[in-house]
Amino acid sequence: MVTHPSPGRSRVWLLWLGIATLLSVVAALAVALIEVRARVDLADALLPAGTAFATTFGLCLAVPAAVRELKRLGG
Repeated sequence: MVTHPSPGRSRVWLLWLGIATLLSVVAALAVALIEVRARVDLADALLPAGTAFATTFGLCLAVPAAVRELKRLGG
């Protein structure tokens, strides 16, 4: 039997994904700006900026799972 999440939980998850995306974009832009200010070509700044985006987004996706697990363990 397939259970669907409640509309409230779906809305919260979509909000969290939006926040994670925005935070990741800000991190990528900050790294790209630092790289460009250090006189690096724009093409060479894309790799560190993409890495910053991917790392930040991955960490943001891990937070809800960690919080859920801590709540489960705590009681």
